[in-house]
Amino acid sequence: MKTNVNGKRIYDKQTKTWFEVTPEQYAEFDQWRTNKRKREQYHGRCMCPRNKWWLCDGLCDDCEFHAPGDMLSLDKPVSNDDGDEVTLLDTLVDPTPSIESILCDKAELDQLIARLKG
Repeated sequence: MKTNVNGKRIYDKQTKTWFEVTPEQYAEFDQWRTNKRKREQYHGRCMCPRNKWWLCDGLCDDCEFHAPGDMLSLDKPVSNDDGDEVTLLDTLVDPTPSIESILCDKAELDQLIARLKG
C-alpha cells in the first residue's frame, strides 16, 4: 500500500486494516464519528476511553465500549411493590374510561334531562 503524503488513515475494526483517504474524506468522517460518539456519550451509551477514539467507526451496537445507557423499553422487567417482576407496559394506566363509568354518566344525564323537561 502506498503511503499517503498527508498521512490521513482510517482504521476498519472488522477487517483490521488501515485505509488511506484524502484529507477531505478524513475530515468528513472524523466530524461524523465525533458527533455520533458525543451524542452516545451524552446519553451514557459510549464508554470509549480517549486513547481508543481512533478505533471509533460509528457502529456503536457492535462496539466493545457500548453500554445500554438511558434507553427504556416497555418490555424491560421491573419489580413492583410486592416484589413481583412486571414490565413497564403492565404498569401504565389506561386513560380510557371504563364502560361502567360511561353507563353511570349516561344514566345521570338521562335523569337530569328528565328533570329539566318535567
